Amino acid sequence: MLNEKAAELSRNALPLQLENLKESYPFFRAIYVTDSSYDGQNAKCVKMDYYNGIDAIGIDLEGRSHNIQFKVREKGHNDLVFVVRKVTDSDMIHNPNFGFTFGGNKYSFILNDIDIFCEMINGIIYNVRATDLMSLEYNTKGKNNPYITNVCPQEYYDSKGQKFHSGNYYAFISTDMIMELKERLQIAENKDHYGNQNYEEQ
Repeated sequence: MLNEKAAELSRNALPLQLENLKESYPFFRAIYVTDSSYDGQNAKCVKMDYYNGIDAIGIDLEGRSHNIQFKVREKGHNDLVFVVRKVTDSDMIHNPNFGFTFGGNKYSFILNDIDIFCEMINGIIYNVRATDLMSLEYNTKGKNNPYITNVCPQEYYDSKGQKFHSGNYYAFISTDMIMELKERLQIAENKDHYGNQNYEEQ
């Protein structure tokens, strides 16, 4: 069941998000929106949007495609939100190289071949790469992952307005924590430049 308010927020934010992506990723030579409602035309890739949550495709200089998801948070919602799945296989639960822990359970991000998540929160746009999220799946020895603020069931409404659980979950990350993560990754990726100085000393 379509949330008209959320749909309007998304439509209004889309031009700003597209412009932000062009500035943030100058190697994109074109960005195609998959949603047919964007330009009133029948989108060629509407199935990608409907089933996989892929809202746009960025084409780089060499013709490679990068799948993009757009989100806009309503006022009062201050965290970035990503879809995760609870890990139930006993072998994977005890695998230190898979998933993150929160509330005594282990979860793994569902990326659906999405390369870039572009979220607008309180008028500010945050771009998060799938590889950023992959870096959060590490062994915390049973303790909560410090970057995750909450995990709750992903729920939808059917055509009669009845709520149901999709089987997946939402993981919440504050904007401050996502920026800290991206800074840590930037330092780690370029440690020869930053030297051996600890992050806390930056």
